[in-house]
Amino acid sequence: MNDLEYIAQSCRDDERLLNIVKDVANMSGEEREDFAKKVRQYFLGKNSEEDNNAYKFFKIILEDENARKILEILGE
Repeated sequence: MNDLEYIAQSCRDDERLLNIVKDVANMSGEEREDFAKKVRQYFLGKNSEEDNNAYKFFKIILEDENARKILEILGE
């Protein structure tokens, strides 16, 4: 299972994740860039496994059109 499929499955199990993915999918390119900067700043210096997993989630959904691709996998 690739990362996008894994996140899609996680979204099926957790509506909060789905809402985040939907919000990112609806952002303009500039909004996504600004949000990505905030995410990087927030996670700077955080090293717990939970923080690393959360950062990876945000990094993946903010790349290219990954948030939209996840929604397509989910049929949304």
